[in-house]
Amino acid sequence: MKISKYRTLLIGFFLYIIFWIIIISVLKSLFHPAIPIALTRLIPIDDVLLELGIIFIISLPLSSLIGLILGGYLIAPLILYLHKKIYGSKMHYGIQREPRLEKIKLFSKSFFPTLIAINFASILFTPTIVNFILTADVTNIFENVSKIPMLTRFFAEIILLTLTFGLATTLFSSVWFLKDSGVIYSNKQKIENCTEPIILRSIGDWYQTILRSYAGIGAIITYLLVVYDFITRYIENLGAPGNVFNIPSLILWLGMPLYLSISLIPTLIINDILKGKRINYIMRISKKLGIKDTAVITFEFKKDTELIK
Repeated sequence: MKISKYRTLLIGFFLYIIFWIIIISVLKSLFHPAIPIALTRLIPIDDVLLELGIIFIISLPLSSLIGLILGGYLIAPLILYLHKKIYGSKMHYGIQREPRLEKIKLFSKSFFPTLIAINFASILFTPTIVNFILTADVTNIFENVSKIPMLTRFFAEIILLTLTFGLATTLFSSVWFLKDSGVIYSNKQKIENCTEPIILRSIGDWYQTILRSYAGIGAIITYLLVVYDFITRYIENLGAPGNVFNIPSLILWLGMPLYLSISLIPTLIINDILKGKRINYIMRISKKLGIKDTAVITFEFKKDTELIK
């Protein structure tokens, strides 16, 4: 393993850690609770800001790493099996064995998992769940006494994201496993005497299209609606004690896609390190499903003289 290959990503993650250490330190200097306040029952520490730092620096990266393992080693074989079961009679499957050397593209890999994670967290954001994950002290002080509803929502969403980010990574890591394996399918041999269009596609691309169709416009709209709700609440509480803290909480929320993307760096590095083992794992599953042929992809273009005339 060459560390130099991951130098830029590692520097980015190191700066991410420094950023949150500075943010927590600044917030501690501005906010001095008379007694210790716990953020959530899920972390056994009575320090709301320290818990926030733990979530961003440890919990989110760990959640995505667990998602990588579950999605790649459990969901990817399931997707492969279901595709073969549903389309097997209409398609011919093969393996494109040509090695592909790809640079790790952080934002292209993290953009859609991040959108889905935020969308899932917003769906789970209900009074019942919020009361369960947040301590009564946080709700009373920030929501009722200090009138900082946006900060309360930010805290709740972050805790929910430790769960939904892992779920989103679980879904998309199966895409990474399947695409790297080179398993493709085509109907070319099934329609040689028909007029149907030829289909040639990677199973990973097929599954990714399904996920992206969900994570697209709907997730973006959900994110914008949350931002709109933050701004509306700030305007409603103008002049209220502590309302000024809603401004930094809004800024933190606007940067959420960036934070989640950078927190995915350790998972992407481990995913790349395990690439050879991941491919061999999917290959073994493919052989059990009868997918053994090597796929050689060629293109041939011919001028249509009839159309030219």
